[in-house]
Amino acid sequence: MISSSQIKIKIEKLAIGGAGIARHDGLVIFVPQAAPEDELLVELTTKKKNFAEARIVEILKPGPARRNPPCRYAHECGGCNWQHLTEEEQRRQKELLVLETIKKFNPNLNFEYLPLQQSPRVLRYRNRIQPKFKDGKFGFFARNSHEIVEIDDCLITEEALTNKFPEVKAWAEAKKSKDLQRLEMYISDTEEVRYGLITDEDDGIGFSQVNRFQNEDLLKTALDWAGEDIYSQVFDLYAGSGNFTFPLAQKYKTASSITAVELNPKLVERGRAQSKDKRLHYFLSDVESYMKRASISKQDLVVLDPPRAGASEYIMRALAASQPKKIIYISCHPVSLARDLKWFFEYAEKMGRKYHLAKVQAFEMFPQTDHVETIAELRVD
Repeated sequence: MISSSQIKIKIEKLAIGGAGIARHDGLVIFVPQAAPEDELLVELTTKKKNFAEARIVEILKPGPARRNPPCRYAHECGGCNWQHLTEEEQRRQKELLVLETIKKFNPNLNFEYLPLQQSPRVLRYRNRIQPKFKDGKFGFFARNSHEIVEIDDCLITEEALTNKFPEVKAWAEAKKSKDLQRLEMYISDTEEVRYGLITDEDDGIGFSQVNRFQNEDLLKTALDWAGEDIYSQVFDLYAGSGNFTFPLAQKYKTASSITAVELNPKLVERGRAQSKDKRLHYFLSDVESYMKRASISKQDLVVLDPPRAGASEYIMRALAASQPKKIIYISCHPVSLARDLKWFFEYAEKMGRKYHLAKVQAFEMFPQTDHVETIAELRVD
């Protein structure tokens, strides 16, 4: 028997954030762990004026892309929200989501949209993870919970790390702490497995690309799109420890300066330690503060790789006003990218700057999840 809060729906497509989308009596319903064309019995968990959220009670008829997840923890663990989809469908949905999101914010932008770049690995690709330990339990948080799902393997993590799970669990247990221990494990530049605690005072190694196999393709694409132009200066905003900075410095040897801007002091320290090029200057600063004093000219290249929140309206307006020759924007969230492009092109038009969005390409950086990386090229007409 179906209760009054239960309804039958069919999933149309997937949304930013990974949930399925269905419509019922004029209401948009978001359903986590759904697949396109699933016919479901769901129970509403949250209801607002124009949308609702629901949980799956029963899969009445699975969509063609639904599968049994390869990982035995997938139904509990909060780490991978798309393991129930075939890899082909994951890629198709990401490609659609990026295009639809950019067009939603920027309906008048015309650009070349290249096919999604597939990850060389769909499993065993992560070189950095943050497991948890408490009360003898080692693993990851359950979905929408702070309960730990105990694991002895993680299929999206490189085996060099998962082989160390027993050692890291014993290390955490030896601390005899009753508090939750947030851990970090990663493969260093020298291929060593390292691990430690993340605390309020120490946030670990800071940001780095976790899929080193796909990062090579992303880096090559960014350099290719930057082109063979002669640039006076090269700016790498949100530079991290230099993932793009050092390859840019190597490629553009005639540029008078290579400027990297990064807020995390650990990453700046690592970047400065690697720097042997006298043209390279590392600034410890948030990007917005730096842009207030930056001197970017019409003969310069700007590369920016902001966090999920994207850049600010001020930064995008400042870039439009500076009118660099080319901008390469690497994004890890389609919504912030689309919004930033809207800010940029609206202000560029207002200022009479003739820019266009040349091309966009999605990158499968995080298989088995809804997360997607995107690269965009903006250039002067």
